[in-house]
Amino acid sequence: MEKNKRHSSRILILAVIAVLSLSLFRRTAKNNTENCDLILLFTKDSAADEREMLLHSISDSMLIWQENRTALIRVPSKKAVRTLQLLRGASCIAAADYDGEVEVSAISTDAYSSAQWGLDNSGSYSFISDMNTSTIISTADVDMNIPEAWDIYQEIITSPREVVVAIIDTGIDINHPDLAQNIWINQGEIPGDGIDNDNNGYVDDIYGWDFYNGDNTVCHYNEDGVHTLDSDNDDHGTHVAGIICAVKDNGIGIAGVASCANIKVMTLKIHGGKKGSGTISNAVRAIQYATAMGADICNISWGTSKSNAALEQAIRESDMLFIAAAGNSGEDNDTAPVYPANYQLDNIISVTFIDANGRMSAKSNYGAATVDIGAPGIHIYSTCVGGYVSLSGSSMAAPHVSGVAALLYSFGQNQYPSAVKELIVGTVKPIASLSDKTKYGGIPDAYSALCSASRLPYDYYAPTLSFTPGFDKEKLLLIVNAYDRGGSGVRTLRYASGQKELSYFRRGTTETSIVPGSAITFTKAGKYTFYVSDYAGNERIVVYQIGDDVTAPSATFSQQVSFDYTTMTIQVKAVDTESGVKLVQYAEGEHNIEYFRSGTAGTTVPIKDGSGSFSVNTAGIYTVYLVDYRGNKAVQTLQVEIIPSTSLTLNSSRRTLMAGKTFSLIPSITPHNSTDKLKFSSSNPSVCKVNSSGRITAVAPGTAVITVKTASGIIKKCTITVKAGSS
Repeated sequence: MEKNKRHSSRILILAVIAVLSLSLFRRTAKNNTENCDLILLFTKDSAADEREMLLHSISDSMLIWQENRTALIRVPSKKAVRTLQLLRGASCIAAADYDGEVEVSAISTDAYSSAQWGLDNSGSYSFISDMNTSTIISTADVDMNIPEAWDIYQEIITSPREVVVAIIDTGIDINHPDLAQNIWINQGEIPGDGIDNDNNGYVDDIYGWDFYNGDNTVCHYNEDGVHTLDSDNDDHGTHVAGIICAVKDNGIGIAGVASCANIKVMTLKIHGGKKGSGTISNAVRAIQYATAMGADICNISWGTSKSNAALEQAIRESDMLFIAAAGNSGEDNDTAPVYPANYQLDNIISVTFIDANGRMSAKSNYGAATVDIGAPGIHIYSTCVGGYVSLSGSSMAAPHVSGVAALLYSFGQNQYPSAVKELIVGTVKPIASLSDKTKYGGIPDAYSALCSASRLPYDYYAPTLSFTPGFDKEKLLLIVNAYDRGGSGVRTLRYASGQKELSYFRRGTTETSIVPGSAITFTKAGKYTFYVSDYAGNERIVVYQIGDDVTAPSATFSQQVSFDYTTMTIQVKAVDTESGVKLVQYAEGEHNIEYFRSGTAGTTVPIKDGSGSFSVNTAGIYTVYLVDYRGNKAVQTLQVEIIPSTSLTLNSSRRTLMAGKTFSLIPSITPHNSTDKLKFSSSNPSVCKVNSSGRITAVAPGTAVITVKTASGIIKKCTITVKAGSS
């Protein structure tokens, strides 16, 4: 996502050599007008004796120092031009030039700080390209107020905590002299032993991981150990790293935005090959790795037009603050999305880029609804493998914001991304070109953000869990709710079978994910470990015993015989208060559970809402077999018999009703356990009707007789007089 204006390989080395020789030069040649120092770079294939012969052949010269292929010599000033001509013509010399003092700029003692207009813009800046430096006029104060932020930072913070920024990109030159001391190191690994010491799934991941090549070589070099391989260029990630964390005031190169803080960058390489290609799947893996290893911020200087659910979920479930480049196609992200910048999540800041005059370029993406802010992104001078280079694009803008975020994160543990994002976008420096092109209309103001750092909320409390068990037929059911009283919000909820340690869940990046409040089903009872975390890094595990249904179902029965005594119907009320009744069967005779195990011995009774019935033609003993959804079984026997009634009485023998009114005729038979069925009939249904349970409805004026008859032949009657009217 940038325009590349890289130096040639030879020039890159010279730039580094010139800067590295600075401290020695200052000690040996300060204010020396009679003599002149020359720096030499020998060719890679030159022999040591050939180098020695050349150095001895230079008349009136003095060797100041020599290291490998580099040497610094002193010659009389009047002979300097001629000496350079001779040296440049020598077959063993790759380059020769004057040494000299490096001008120290106002913001730091780093050699190229005058090129860092994004940090401090005085109205002009140095543009360095191919070892040529030109001054470009700019608009004063179009910058992020970094020197002011550095000053106040030292005043308001005494013990900054270490902040880790994961850079998901190409590789990073971990040996670069301007970066080496700020490279993240995995303290859980023993270098080179070929063992995954910290059990995170990656062997010897000392500085991070190369997901593109599938190994731990996070930067690829040529044979000289300095330059990047043309087939697997790692300049882009190195450039991003320099913007964030290049060492300040070391006399070389540049100073990173967060260089005054205790900052480390984690190298996660997903791009490689000649075209710097990468995949979403590797990006997801890198995000999960960074989350698991405790990174605070994730810089994403890349994008894709394809939305991806796995990518979005990985970001949503991470407690990192993501700083994402908005893109370099000059399009409106509101209508032509770039992901992950376009995901509308509380832990993403989408960043476009401006130049030193506060203008967006023709390639700056924008979006009033989807791009949050801008940041410096044109003529950005930063580190590359073995040297320095100027690049442009939103790739360069994003790490400027990551650096400001790192300054805020360094104030203490238990901050959370949504709050840091809110502070950054709420304290922006207004830029006119961004006012209607981005949500917040400005670029980060590091000084204002630090002045407001005391407003940052902290969350010190891990979320709590509550459990509601149940059953879903054959499966065990559990509803898990999570509550975060600290305010940062529940980040991820996961579970694993058995009793686990907190570290097992790798900060919420492994095992089965759960949506709080949703029902989870299990096939087996037992211990399960539930993990919950919030966006401030607080974590908790709870071991929960999921109980099983160990009680067999039961049933109650009632009987009724047909009016002609030929059929006996048994009403079954089956009860199981846990998993529920799955199967009810019956068989004539008395049997045990084993009898029904074959599945063909009994006759199934249809059950709905716990009730069902079956009919038989023969009195005697019957066995009912019951099974619940968790496999508990029971048998119950019942005596099916015919018990005739011996007497019948009614609650009324005569009744007067108004038309439209009702009355229940209640029979009472002896004995009470009689199986007799009753029949109700009306002598004149046009006067009054009666249903099968004895409910009488008055229809029209007149008289009718309601007859009640038992199966054993006993008859009782009730005379009903119906009158007109409603009283």
